[in-house]
Amino acid sequence: MIARITPEALRGAGYPPPDATALAAWREDLAAELEPLAHPARRIMMETAVVNSGGMWIAPGATTWGPHFAELSVGGVHASGNDLDECIAAWIKAVLRAARAAAEVAA
Repeated sequence: MIARITPEALRGAGYPPPDATALAAWREDLAAELEPLAHPARRIMMETAVVNSGGMWIAPGATTWGPHFAELSVGGVHASGNDLDECIAAWIKAVLRAARAAAEVAA
């Protein structure tokens, strides 16, 4: 039997939060947790977040036809890079940049 993941089950587990403000906070918390981690731990934590939140994770060279770069989408933020580590770093940077911009607008 294949386990079915529903949006209700994800919200019940805390992935992703049900409204935009909570989603932004969840992304910022995840980025803050990922930022200081070294390569293997960062990749494992991001992969877990992708799976638990219903995100997207495409590794380069996963197929013979492409893509030749990494992509991921978590919590409504999409990033790409030459490899998975660069892609995760780009995602963190995008989330933190959006958080700073939102804070400036609110001020």
